[in-house]
Amino acid sequence: MKVKQRSKKQLAKNVRFQALLILDEIEHNQGYSNVLLNDFLKESPLSTLDNQLLVQMVYGVTQLRYRLDYYLNPFIKGKKIDDWIMTLLRLSVYQMTELDRIPEHAIINEAVTIAKTNGHQGLGNFVNAILRNIQRQGLPKTSDIQDKTDYLSTHYSIEKWIVEYLLEMVEEEKTIAILESLIERPFVSARINGKPEDRAKIIEELQDEGYNVSEGVLSPYAIRVLSGNIVDSAAFIDGKITVQDESSMLVAPLGLPKENQVALDACSAPGGKATHIAQMIPGGHLDALDISKAKLAKVAEHAERMQLNDIVMTHVADATTFQPEEETKYDVIYVDAPCSGLGLMRRKPEIKYEKSMADINALKDIQLAILDNVAPYLKDNGILIYSTCTITIEENEFLLQDFLEGQSDFINKPISSDEVSNPNIITKKGHVRVWPDEFMTDGFFIARMEKKVK
Repeated sequence: MKVKQRSKKQLAKNVRFQALLILDEIEHNQGYSNVLLNDFLKESPLSTLDNQLLVQMVYGVTQLRYRLDYYLNPFIKGKKIDDWIMTLLRLSVYQMTELDRIPEHAIINEAVTIAKTNGHQGLGNFVNAILRNIQRQGLPKTSDIQDKTDYLSTHYSIEKWIVEYLLEMVEEEKTIAILESLIERPFVSARINGKPEDRAKIIEELQDEGYNVSEGVLSPYAIRVLSGNIVDSAAFIDGKITVQDESSMLVAPLGLPKENQVALDACSAPGGKATHIAQMIPGGHLDALDISKAKLAKVAEHAERMQLNDIVMTHVADATTFQPEEETKYDVIYVDAPCSGLGLMRRKPEIKYEKSMADINALKDIQLAILDNVAPYLKDNGILIYSTCTITIEENEFLLQDFLEGQSDFINKPISSDEVSNPNIITKKGHVRVWPDEFMTDGFFIARMEKKVK
C-alpha cells in the first residue's frame, strides 16, 4: 500500500486509517497481527479508547475476512479494485455489521475521507457508492450457502481444508464450537513469577493500578488480563509477571523440574516457558536455545527482568544439530516444537489463511529431527516433554508414535489427572490436549516421555 505524505499528516490520528495500515501489512505483506499491534501500541498517537477500537477492528476484520468478502461480492463483482481499497471496504463493512455504537453515516464518511486523502476523489466516490448501496440493499446471508463445508468456511472465515480436517477429527457440534471460539476477541494472559499462593496478592496490586484482571482457570500461575496493557504495569516491570498463554503455562510443571537440576529448553523463544522452567529449578541451570538471535535476545531480556539470568544461559543454535558443551546430560528436556500454530488461530487469525497440509508434513520432519537430536543428551530416568500449539494429530500423536518407534529407550510417561486443574484435558494415552473453545486459551498439546535405564 502506497501511503501519501498528506495521508501521513492529515490522518495520523485517524483510528480507521491506522487500522487500515496494519490490516494491509497483515493481508499483503505477511505481517503478524499481534506483533504489528504491539509495535503500534508502544508509540500510538491515539487515545486509549481509540487504541481499544483499533485492536478490535484489526482482529475483527482479520478473523472475519472471508465472511466480509462474501458480503461485499455482490456489490463489487466485475470491478477492478486496489488491494488497499478492498481492505478499506472490509473494514467499513465490519464496523457496519459487528459494531453497534458507530452510526453508519459516520463509518461511510470516514471511509470516503480515507479513500480521497490517500487516493483521489474518484476513489472516494467509488467507496461511497459501494457502501451506500450496501446501506440501501442490505447484505447477503451466509445461511443461504447450501454446502455445509462452504458455509462453515465462509461464515467462520477459515480455509475449507481446516473445516474438513476438523469434521473428520471431531463431531460437527464440536467443530462448530471450535470455529465459533476462533472469532471471539482474544485476551492476554500473564504468569506470575513465584508460587501459586502469590497470585491473589499480585492480582490485587494490578487491580489497584487500574487493570481489569482475574484468576486463570487452567493454571494456578495464570492471570487473565481483560483490559489494559499489562506490560506497562509495575508488576511486569518489576519481574513479578510475564506475558504467556495459559495453555503453555502447563508445560514447565509437567516436566517435574526440581531444585538444582540441569534443564534444556530446545526451542525457547519468546521466553515464557524458559523463565517458568528457570523459576522451578532454583540453584539449577537452563540452556535456552533458539535459532533466531533476535528472538533469543528477548528470552535473555525477560530472564534478566525476572531476576533469573543466573539460571538461564541462552544459545543461538539450531535444535536439530545442537550439541551441549562437555557432553552435558540433562535432567529434563523440553521441546516446544515449531509447528503449524493452528491452536493460535484466535490470537493470530492470519494463520487461518496461510497454512496448508504441505506445511504440516514439512514441519513433521523438523519436529522429529529435534527430538532425535536432543534425546541422547537426556540422563537415564530423565524426562522429555514434547509440546505444540497446534491441533493436528500429524504433529502430535502420530509424531510421538514415530519418535518412540525409533527410540527404544524412551517410553510414554502418562500425565495424570491430578497434575492438572481440569482432568478433562487428559487424553486416554495420558497426554494433554486443550481445544481452543474449552477455556478460550490457545489450542495446545503436551506429551511426557521418560528415558529408561539401559
